[in-house]
Amino acid sequence: MDISLYFSSLTFNIIDIILVSVTGIAFIVSLYHFLYYYSIVQYTPETNKDTFPPVSVIISAKNAALMLEDHLQFWLEQDYPTFEVVIIDDCSMDETAYFLVTQAEKEPLLRYVLLDSGVIKSGGKKLALTLGIKKARYSHFLLTDADCIPASNQWLRQMAQQFESKTEIVLGVSPVETGPGFLGKLVQYENVFTALNFLGMALRGKPYMGVGRNLAYLRKTYDRVGGFSAHHHIPAGDDDLFVQSTSNAENTAVCIRPEAYIKTQGPRTFQQYWNQKMRHLWVGKYYLPEIKNRLAVFPIFQCIFWIGIICWFILGSSWLWPFGLILIKVIPEWVIFSKKGKLLEMPKSGNWYPLFNLFYTFWYIYIGINAFFKKKIIW
Repeated sequence: MDISLYFSSLTFNIIDIILVSVTGIAFIVSLYHFLYYYSIVQYTPETNKDTFPPVSVIISAKNAALMLEDHLQFWLEQDYPTFEVVIIDDCSMDETAYFLVTQAEKEPLLRYVLLDSGVIKSGGKKLALTLGIKKARYSHFLLTDADCIPASNQWLRQMAQQFESKTEIVLGVSPVETGPGFLGKLVQYENVFTALNFLGMALRGKPYMGVGRNLAYLRKTYDRVGGFSAHHHIPAGDDDLFVQSTSNAENTAVCIRPEAYIKTQGPRTFQQYWNQKMRHLWVGKYYLPEIKNRLAVFPIFQCIFWIGIICWFILGSSWLWPFGLILIKVIPEWVIFSKKGKLLEMPKSGNWYPLFNLFYTFWYIYIGINAFFKKKIIW
């Protein structure tokens, strides 16, 4: 068939008009949201390079003796004038306590807190962090986890130097390293999406969370809200709920520089991935209403778009119309998302972007419903 004749035979009926209106509005809203919030760049504010506030690096560790043995030197060898590393043994059943005691005898920068499981029956990470903060000598805190490794010995310097003027909270980046296959790509896709959300919104003056693997704040900020007391009954939220209770457009900075990243291993099995997603989305029930509403905009309009596209393929006069709109939407997003994935050192995130853009829209709804109706989460 002659291509020109085929195109000239295409029609555009009332159903096409209705569906292009619905999907078009959803496309415009989601694209605006995508471009406005997610176009982060390598970024650190201008700082006074002569400012080096003393810093306490605080790490909660549970059954992490082998990890601490591998990772301790990465924290102790940071290129920074005055700091300490405070590690809290959170009721470990392995050799964590023994390792900390023996290493502290050799490492003057290392301090520790030991929690006895025979005395403390339940407390969770918030209790461990609370006791670690009490132990800390300095008024600037930089938090990470035992299973994480700084990308360089400039991590502490880059994060700490953001504490200038009104800055009380610094949000850092934590790339997730994953294995091959579908799960590895999905995990990186989700983590890039989350990072673009909280970093982009913070840069737009609407901070709402950080990741506890790479998060810094002041003692006075912690004391002002009574630490984690407002949400002590929730077995999570030491990062996102805490940031929500303390952050605003003036006191929050971001640090997006590869040398300041904290790297960690992502889930390697679907069960690990599922448990992690349940924990993260379950905590979302306790977010402030305005934050929930803001975070719902993109997924809701993504869902409207894809449902409209599917209906258009079935009911429309030609498959070319919805297919053309998919290309207009997905290609620019794919290019941007892939670039941001490389910036955040999670390059697998953009490999299957068109597939994940469709799949994750409905998958997110499914796991979100599961998390919402889940009564209890074991951390």
